[in-house]
Amino acid sequence: MLKSKKSLLENIPKKTGIYIMRNTSGKPVYIGKAKDLKSRVSSYFNQSGDNRPQINYLVKEIDTIDFIVTKGEREALILENSLIKTHKPKYNIRLKDDKSYSFLTITNKDKFPKLLRTRRVREDGSLYYGPFASAGALKQTKHLVHKLFQLRDCTDEKFKRHWQRPCLNYNLNLCLGPCAEKVSHEKYSDAVTQAKSFLSGDKKQLVSILKKDMYRAAEETNFEEAAYLRDQIKLLTNDLDVQKVLSSNFDDKDIIGIFEADESFEIIVLFSRFGSIIDKSEFSISGAYTNKGEILQQFIGRFYQDGRYIPKEIITGTAISDKKLYEEWLSDKKGKKVLISKPVRGAKLRLLALADKNAEESFNKKILSSKSNQDLLESLKKSLSLKSLPKTIECFDNSNIQGTNPVASMVRFKDAMPDRQRYRRYKIKTVSGPDDYASMNEVLTRRFKRADEEGWEIPDLIVIDGGKGQLGVVSDVLSKLGYKDKLELISIAKGRKEGELDKIYVDGIKTPFILDDNKQGLYLLMRVRDEAHRFAIEYHKKKRGKELVASGLDNVPGIGRRRRITLLNHFGSLGKIRSASEDEIARLPGMNKKVAGILKEHFN
Repeated sequence: MLKSKKSLLENIPKKTGIYIMRNTSGKPVYIGKAKDLKSRVSSYFNQSGDNRPQINYLVKEIDTIDFIVTKGEREALILENSLIKTHKPKYNIRLKDDKSYSFLTITNKDKFPKLLRTRRVREDGSLYYGPFASAGALKQTKHLVHKLFQLRDCTDEKFKRHWQRPCLNYNLNLCLGPCAEKVSHEKYSDAVTQAKSFLSGDKKQLVSILKKDMYRAAEETNFEEAAYLRDQIKLLTNDLDVQKVLSSNFDDKDIIGIFEADESFEIIVLFSRFGSIIDKSEFSISGAYTNKGEILQQFIGRFYQDGRYIPKEIITGTAISDKKLYEEWLSDKKGKKVLISKPVRGAKLRLLALADKNAEESFNKKILSSKSNQDLLESLKKSLSLKSLPKTIECFDNSNIQGTNPVASMVRFKDAMPDRQRYRRYKIKTVSGPDDYASMNEVLTRRFKRADEEGWEIPDLIVIDGGKGQLGVVSDVLSKLGYKDKLELISIAKGRKEGELDKIYVDGIKTPFILDDNKQGLYLLMRVRDEAHRFAIEYHKKKRGKELVASGLDNVPGIGRRRRITLLNHFGSLGKIRSASEDEIARLPGMNKKVAGILKEHFN
């Protein structure tokens, strides 16, 4: 029974801190911060107080309210963000951002600097360009820089190894070949300077410099160099033509656009670096029961919380109540002043309009996709006589070769789309030999023992690869675990004859279904099964490959665990280690001539 308003509020002080509202199970349902805890928490229970739509739903669930007093508002903000990330309360926005953002960097410490992809920004004097939310955008930009300026991207070990003959990138005109002294240090340094100018947005000045160099080379009858510079200019000019530079300056900016519809919010973040929009990231927030300003404020707290690159300015179209506090928090994290601005005219307003338009387009696209997938799931439910809509589907698969290195996989689909963050791999621990039934028993037991944990919620439907036998085994396991009546179970068996459709066995129904009138539904189930199979095989190959290499290096004097890992990471396979020269092996970290000689003698 929920407690009275008086008992909930009696111990809350009039001090700065955070409050934690819990339900009858003790689980946090909302976490907030306040300058005056007593006043802020009381407003939830006053009709004239907090008027956000979520409040009526929230108040009905509150059983207890805890609080933590802090030194000031900034400490409260930091603690609030940390606790929300840990507990994921129902009524706080849940920002599902599992993307790993990458940067391009031109290293500073090397004699011949490298152009690399990295996930960490360090204060080491190197140039960092990003972040890139999509691998495609980063790959395209990196390839363009290699094509234009031919900087190396190899490891130091590989660089040393090619002192006589450069690698393939040199022959593809993607590297100047400094490893084999195909370019002078002065010319390579010029290429690095030009690449930095390009990435820093100074492209027009770079084109002007290259044109002068081209004319000079032509006058000196160095036509090969002149043609190379001409091609560089053409690539740069094309890039300038297609790139929309909407900004009035070259300061790093994140532009946050929001679209709101039916208690759902779509948020787009455009990353503007050196005057150009280089990438974007998108987020969907539904059932938040709150206003746009509160959503934006919570979003900024979640988005910039952990090690993310913070730009000089964050542009938004909606005012936030704690703007000054968030600016101070972001400035502390960055070590430089950060502004949160709401433009009213000019280039920044055009950037904001672009972000808002992208947010609306993203929302509409997802709605259309969601409706199509909803229709597909409805048809599957009808075709297989399922009791409920299979919004979440999990599939399990085993992989082994004659019982060696047995592993299993679990993949999860949500709304007919892969939910890759919920994929899981299992190393079989209790089964020896090729026993698929026992392996499946172990995996299902391990999976459903965690069914009550966050992120391990049970699916609506389980798909098993196989016929009645496999279906019966899984049905028995689920029955023993007490989950048979809480979800539905099917298996998919491949057609025996050429051209014959796969058969679907539903637990509790003797006759299999052949979905010749619902091939889209069948293709979805086949995709789920094939994805589980691919994921299991991938894990098995990786595990087996490592053991093969490790076993091939067993009993070699002087080759311990660390040296085995070094050899495996560098060469990748036993065959490549076997064919490597003694000098190549000796140059690796932790190796020497003596150990390399022993290893070569072992192979011979």
